[in-house]
Amino acid sequence: MAGGLVLVTGGLGFIGGYVARALLDQKRRVAVLTRGRSTSVEMRYVLHEYEGGFVTEVASVEDLPELVEVFARLEPETVVHAASNVEVAALYRDPYLAFQTNVTGTVNVLEAARRSGVRRVVGISSIGVLPPIRYQPIDGAHPVIVPGGGPGTGAYGAAKVSGEVFGFAYQQAYGLDFRVVRPSAVYGFGMQWHSANYMKQFVEPAVRGEAVKVASGGRLPRDYTHVIDVAELTVRVIACGDDTDRVFYAATGGPLVTAAQAARLVAELIPGSSIEIADMMTPDDEVESSFRGVISIENARIQLGWTPRYASLREGIGEYISAYREFLAAGAGLPS
Repeated sequence: MAGGLVLVTGGLGFIGGYVARALLDQKRRVAVLTRGRSTSVEMRYVLHEYEGGFVTEVASVEDLPELVEVFARLEPETVVHAASNVEVAALYRDPYLAFQTNVTGTVNVLEAARRSGVRRVVGISSIGVLPPIRYQPIDGAHPVIVPGGGPGTGAYGAAKVSGEVFGFAYQQAYGLDFRVVRPSAVYGFGMQWHSANYMKQFVEPAVRGEAVKVASGGRLPRDYTHVIDVAELTVRVIACGDDTDRVFYAATGGPLVTAAQAARLVAELIPGSSIEIADMMTPDDEVESSFRGVISIENARIQLGWTPRYASLREGIGEYISAYREFLAAGAGLPS
C-alpha cells in the first residue's frame, strides 16, 4: 500500500489534520474530505506549510451520493475515517443526533469505500466505547457491552461502537479490510475548547499569562495521549500487514495521571503561571472515571513497532506549549 492515495475524512480537523500531516511527511499522496473549506485557525497553522501538497474535497459524510462521487473520482486505496461529531455532552443529551452524524456518516463512508474498491478503512474511534472497566490493562478484548449497560460516554460511545461493528460487518460481507484506532484523552496544539480533558484550558491561558481556575475534575485520572502519537499510530495501521490485530489503542500505556497532576506539570513548565482545579467530581466526572484505566498498547509495540513519542506527559505538554508559543509569535499563526 506504499503509493496509493490516502483519503482522510475530517482531514482539516484535529486528529484528521495531524494524520494528514504525518502522511505528507512520509511523501504519501493525500486527499482530505471536509464539510467546509474553513477550519480552525490553529489547524490551518498546523497544515499551512503543506498548502498545495494535498487535495481538498468539500463533502459531507452524511450525503452518500456525494461521497460516492468523490470516492469514484479520487479512487483512494486507503481511507482514514476521522470525521465525527465529538461534542460528547451534546450527544449524550441527543442520541438521535449521534446516530445521524456519527453512525450514518460512518456507514456512508464504508459504503462509498466498498463501491469504489478501497482496500482498507481505518476508523478513528475512541476510548469512550468502554463501559465500566472489567480488568486492567485494557486491551482489544475488553467488552464494550456488559450486563449492566454500554459505553460510559452514552450516545457518543454507542455511535463509535456502532461504527466499529458496521466496519467489521462490511469486512465480513465484502472483504473490505477494516481497522480501528481508539485514542485516549487526546491533547496537543489545535485541540478544541469543548474537549473534556482540560488540557487546552490549562495550557493556552497560562501561556498568555492568564490565571486558570477549573471548578471540578481534579481527581479524574486519564491516560493523556499526544495527538502526534495518535497520528503516528494511525499511519502504522494504514500500512500494517493483513495478519495484524484490528483494534489498537492510541495511548501511552503508562499509569493514569489526574487532571490536578497535569495542571501541576503545566504550572512547572510555565513559571509564574497560576492554575487551580478543584478536586470535586461532578456526576459526569464520576461516570468518566468508571471507564478510565491502564491501557495495553502491547499489540501496537509488537505488531507495528510503534511506541509513543510522548510517553512522558511532561514532554508532551512541553511540545504543546512550544507549538502554541510559535503560533502566537507568528501572529495568529498564518503568514501574511
